[in-house]
Amino acid sequence: MVFPYFKKIQPDILIYREKLDKNSVTIDKTNLMFLNLILNILDYLAKEDADKLDSQCEYNVLTMHKEFEGIIYGNAVNEKAQAILLTFFLRIAKEMDVKYQKIENKDLSKLYEIMTSKDFRYPSYIKDQKNFALENMPDNIKRMEYLK
Repeated sequence: MVFPYFKKIQPDILIYREKLDKNSVTIDKTNLMFLNLILNILDYLAKEDADKLDSQCEYNVLTMHKEFEGIIYGNAVNEKAQAILLTFFLRIAKEMDVKYQKIENKDLSKLYEIMTSKDFRYPSYIKDQKNFALENMPDNIKRMEYLK
């Protein structure tokens, strides 16, 4: 059984998205690119069918919902907050890739492509999060699916 999560948090995701959009500062094109990806993915999570998201993001919600909620319900719009959001989103993309061999949202897909690219130079606040986000995840998702 899938844990119902997104339906109750979607309005709050939209509120945080607006706060982030109004209060964040970008220092270069890379920061702006990641900010736009974050804003678009927040918009997607706030408006997509909640039951569908619950199913697609089940493992990630079970393992990282507290960190995500800490950002959504907090006031931080700084690089640390954005790094946590990017980690959460990267893990959603990886979970979709493992479960369905497809990442249907274009912004999640673009983030996953960028973050798994060998040649991309990451901002310092993102680099450390990348390995954490993807480490052991495919095996853990497969184990969760098997035990259902």
